[in-house]
Parts: sequence; structure tokens; C-alpha cells
Amino acid sequence: MVRSLSFIHLFVILAVGYIGGALLFREMPTTAMEKLINFYDGRVIHGHETGFIKPIGTTFLFFIVAYAFTSFRYTRFLVLFLGAVKSVFFGLSSSYLLSSGSTMIDYTVWWFPFQLLSCFLFLLYCVILRPPYFMRKTTDKKRNRRALPVLIVLSSIVLAVEMIIYYSILK
Repeated sequence: MVRSLSFIHLFVILAVGYIGGALLFREMPTTAMEKLINFYDGRVIHGHETGFIKPIGTTFLFFIVAYAFTSFRYTRFLVLFLGAVKSVFFGLSSSYLLSSGSTMIDYTVWWFPFQLLSCFLFLLYCVILRPPYFMRKTTDKKRNRRALPVLIVLSSIVLAVEMIIYYSILK
């Protein structure tokens, strides 16, 4: 029961964050929105003119910041919040991409599936770092963190496949 509840919890965070980003798109001024989207993934705004270093750096920055939040007792609650923020960026960028006249092929082959998968993997990473209240152990045992490197490798593979599809297939 607890395992299925945790996946439901992650999908709810992902869905609410995505919808929140789409609603934020409607209410936010264009210049501020473009700055946020440019930070998250500049390829949405600038297309192929953007290099591949920035999306890779932003992805790993999320992982590093989430890990840093778990190092301090007073910032541990921000780990899942950071996962929700990434989901909001995903929704905001998706709305911008669709409204800018991008083709549906770009959106359905490149953007949506890979960003959905990377956001879900990042949320799994956040849950392993700082589990929600219903998954916390009642004893003082250390959590098994062997899954952290696996999630980082899976996220790297998803990012690499996304880069290959974007820069070689969608020209």
C-alpha cells in the first residue's frame, strides 16, 4: 500500500506542478517568463541556437541542489518542493512551446515524453533523499541510498537520448 501511495503522490505532484506551470503561463508577463524558461531550457525559446551545455548543467544543478538541501536539517523540507518547482518549469515551458507555434512533432517526439520522464525520475530522486511523511521509517536506521546512483544514471541516459533526438533528428 505504501509503495503505490508513493507513486500516486509523485504523479499528483507532477500533474499539479504541470498544470500550475500552464496556469502561470497565462498570468505571467512574457519577459519574465522567457527568463525563467531560458534558465530551465533555452532550446524552447532559441531553438537549435542554444548549445547543449546549458540543459545538461541545469539538469545536474537540480540534482546537486536537492542533495544539498538534504545536508541541512532546516532545508530538508525543500527537497520535494524543488521537485514540484521542476514540474512547474516543465508545464510553463510546455505551454510556451505550444503557444509559440512549434510543430506537434517537436512537442510529441522531443519535448513532452523526455521532460515527463526526467521530471518523474527527479521526483523519485527527491523522494529517496527525503521521503514523504507516510514513507519515513519510525526507527533511526539510515535509509538505503543505493538507488541514488541508479536514478542519476537513468536521468543521464534520458538526457543523452533527448539531446541525440533534438540535435540530430529534429533539425
